[in-house]
Amino acid sequence: MFSPDDPPAVDGLECSPSEHAPRPYVEPSARAFRGAVSLFKALSDEQRLRTLEFLSQGEACASEIAAQFDEPLSTVSHRMKLLEQAGLVSRRRDGRHVHFSLLDHHVLNMVRDALDHAVE
Repeated sequence: MFSPDDPPAVDGLECSPSEHAPRPYVEPSARAFRGAVSLFKALSDEQRLRTLEFLSQGEACASEIAAQFDEPLSTVSHRMKLLEQAGLVSRRRDGRHVHFSLLDHHVLNMVRDALDHAVE
């Protein structure tokens, strides 16, 4: 008889942990997991992802980003603040202009890998 406390049966795939050779596992820190969750949350918005993809072509001024996506500068400013807080972009001020770029090659790789993976 089935009990709600029983683990779900997977046709013919049940086994005991003792049937497997032990393997070393070093779990990343809680800080690493929290950071990764923050990254994925930041990447989970289509317009933020589009902005990161745009920045993969190189540094851009906030007004260039606003023009590219036909959005108010205030919208772009808010988005860029979220992306900066998530550690995905950096900012550089030059007089009245604020320029943004991807923080490092890891961000570029994440964006490109996500887009490539989505169409496979």
